[in-house]
Amino acid sequence: MGFDRGAFGFGRIDCLNAVHQFYKSVRRCRLPWILAFAACQPGWSQVNILTANGDNNRTNANLREIELTPENVIPGSFGKIGTLPVDGQVYAQPLYASNLAFPDGSVHNVVFLATMHNSVYAYDADKLSNPKPLWQVNLGPSFPPSLWHASYSDISPEVGILGTGVIDPSTHVLYIVAQTLQNGAAVFDLHALDLFTGAERMNGPVPVTAEVNGSGAGTIGGNTVTFDPNMHLQRPGLLLANQVVHVGFGSHMDDSPWHGWIISYNASDLTKQTGVFMSTPNGEGGAFWQSGRGLAADDNGNIFSMTGNGDFDGAANFAESFIKLSSANDKLVDWFTPANWADLSAVDADLSTGTAIIPGTHNLVGGDKAGQLYLVNGDAMGNLSPSKSGGPQILSGAVAGGMFNFALWSRSNVTYLFAQGEQDVVTAYAVRDGAIQATAVSAGINQVNVARVGLTISADGDKNGILWETTGDSTAGGNPGTLHAFNASNLATELWNSDMNANDALGTFSKFGNPTVANGRVYVPTFSGSIVVYGSLCSNTNTNQVTHLPSGSALSTGVPPAGTAQGTGASGRPVKRCGGAVAPGSTEMPR
Repeated sequence: MGFDRGAFGFGRIDCLNAVHQFYKSVRRCRLPWILAFAACQPGWSQVNILTANGDNNRTNANLREIELTPENVIPGSFGKIGTLPVDGQVYAQPLYASNLAFPDGSVHNVVFLATMHNSVYAYDADKLSNPKPLWQVNLGPSFPPSLWHASYSDISPEVGILGTGVIDPSTHVLYIVAQTLQNGAAVFDLHALDLFTGAERMNGPVPVTAEVNGSGAGTIGGNTVTFDPNMHLQRPGLLLANQVVHVGFGSHMDDSPWHGWIISYNASDLTKQTGVFMSTPNGEGGAFWQSGRGLAADDNGNIFSMTGNGDFDGAANFAESFIKLSSANDKLVDWFTPANWADLSAVDADLSTGTAIIPGTHNLVGGDKAGQLYLVNGDAMGNLSPSKSGGPQILSGAVAGGMFNFALWSRSNVTYLFAQGEQDVVTAYAVRDGAIQATAVSAGINQVNVARVGLTISADGDKNGILWETTGDSTAGGNPGTLHAFNASNLATELWNSDMNANDALGTFSKFGNPTVANGRVYVPTFSGSIVVYGSLCSNTNTNQVTHLPSGSALSTGVPPAGTAQGTGASGRPVKRCGGAVAPGSTEMPR
């Protein structure tokens, strides 16, 4: 985002002055001035996680993490450093904005949180001692699942903000959808919240409404299908592309009548609907759910998503399909459907996780409940003919059981895909030269029984990769979760997990809850009324003097100087001296 005070970023002159003072205070540590100077250059901007899965490619990766490494994410050096209290369960991924310059002149790194109680919070990400929100708003009464037609215990006791929102850094707006109870019925409202105050902007909120021509389930008068909020969930992360906000909807427990809907609005004026796509206008099903992953977009403005089980005919109905839409009007551009779509649909082994774009390409990745991986050319998707030359690749048996999440580590000449199966170990595959290599390049040791996990990669470009995974039993409510950190170059090496020390306990597991990694910290959603924050417990430089850089500046989130007493360090986090811990060894995966 650069260093423009008007957007995200601390002013470059302010940064240089602050770094100069910091350098003078720690010159006995021999901190290279060139390193400090580099921190204020335009190319060294702060990390921002402004959308679900980290970016519009939906990689579940932050490849600009310079603080957390396999050498320092180890017991005794890394652990729980705080919690941010909220008023309900958290499914939505925490979003993170660095160096947000508020109108009062203060500058904060801010983490934005949303709950199923329909509350949105903005917290200073660096103030974990007795944290207080910078602001908090509630968007209306949540919807009780008891009012649904079918008994549905997967989500309980309320439905509010389920899908992850999206931030526009140019306008300082957070777009988010809340499901509310109004006059005894469900309503979805699209909000545009000011990042500084939580106030409504862009003529929001607006109720999400839509209708299409068709004769499918729930038709009115035989030729119109209307979006019914009582029968749908807003599960996928929102997409902001070409100044349009795209919102995806699927079913709850496939309770009839349901369809897959993508409904889009002008980001500058929410009263202007720009497009509607419905996956099965002459049938039923085809939910856009994606295990909570966001709708993806490429650099040409195309939207990519996938649909679940339901009806398919290749003409109007597109369940069990990879879908490509125009961002301008949500019109269908291209598609791919597995030849065995009917078999997958019949046994509820539908497309379940994706779509993600391999960075630097137009190749799409997705997975299904049968444990298969798909690689699809987004420029020529293949329709219903996967066997033709250059057609989509389907890798069967990539994981055992169902697949509900994955992460991509894009390196200089290869992309590693990390996936978790059911009663299976976490596994990595190499994607190179337009193909998924059939043999896994790395695998963990301990099996995970239930695969509704959260996954995130952090790395400093090609090096220091860590795979973060949240695990837990999502088949019943109230079960504890665990945050794991694996050496991403050797998944057999588990560096650390939150069960190793009782003080690091995560709390109640959040299904599909991806951790957010930013500036040396890991923010993990839970169902325990809090976001749990993990980070360094240590201090590892050589001076007793602590100089406070401006909040959120390029070096202010680094490890505080040694000699800082046990307690609160320069960045506001608890610190201690750990002394000489050595990380487990690793074997580099092939490049």
